Amino acid sequence: MGSGKVSGLITVKYIFFAFNALFWLLGCAVLGIGIWLHIAKDDYGTIAPSFAFLSATALCIAAGVVVLIVGFFGCCGALMESQCMLLTYFVLVVIIFLIELVAGIVAFVHRNEVERLIEKELLQGIRDTYPGTADREELKEAWDLVQREFACCGVDNFTDWYRSNGWPAMNWVPDSCCKNETNFCGHTETPDSWNPGGCVEEVKYWLSQNLYIIGVAGITIGVIQILGLVSSMVLYCWLRRGKAVYV
Repeated sequence: MGSGKVSGLITVKYIFFAFNALFWLLGCAVLGIGIWLHIAKDDYGTIAPSFAFLSATALCIAAGVVVLIVGFFGCCGALMESQCMLLTYFVLVVIIFLIELVAGIVAFVHRNEVERLIEKELLQGIRDTYPGTADREELKEAWDLVQREFACCGVDNFTDWYRSNGWPAMNWVPDSCCKNETNFCGHTETPDSWNPGGCVEEVKYWLSQNLYIIGVAGITIGVIQILGLVSSMVLYCWLRRGKAVYV
C-alpha cells in the first residue's frame, strides 16, 4: 500500500475519532439537560398524558444515551483500531438509520390517523388533567408556552377549554389564550379578546412555512450518518486486511 494511501487512511481515522469525540460530548450535554429537566421540571413538556415518553425530558435522556453509546464505540473503535467496535458502531448506525426511515414512512402513510390520535390525547389532557396539582404544574406551563408562542387557544379552538378540569362549571380559558394577556383575562367570557385559532392548525401552518429547515436538518443528519457508515467501514476493511502502516 502506497504511503499516500496510508496517510489518507490515517487522516480518515483521526477525523473519524474527532467527529465521534464531538458526538460523544454532545451526547453528554443532551443527557445532562434531560437529567436536569427530570430533576427540576419532572415531566415538563408533556401536554398529551398518554405520550409521557415523548416529553422533553424523556426525549433528551433517550437521545443522550443513544448518542453516548454510538459515540463511545466510534471513538474507541478508531483510537484502539478495534474491528469489533467499528463493526458494532456500523451496525448501531444502520439500525438507527432504519428506525428513522421506517418511523418517517409510517408517520407519513398514517399521518391522518396520527393527527387524530394526537388531537384526542391533547383534548384529554385539557379536559381531565389541566392544570395539574399545585406542586406539579408542568402541564399548565407547557400549554401556556405553546399558546403564547403560536398565538393560539385550545386544540381546535378556544371552546376546548370550556368546562374543563380546571373550571368544570365555567366557560373560561387560560390567560395565555388572550390576545393581550393580563391576569384573569381568560375568565372574562369575552371570546373576542381570545386567540380564535386552535394550536394544532397553528403548529401545522408553522411547520409548512418551515419545511425547508426541517428538510435541511433531515438531509444533514442523513449525510452525517452515511459519512459515519462509510468511514467506519473503510477503517474496518483497512484493519481487516492487516495492512496498516504507520509513518
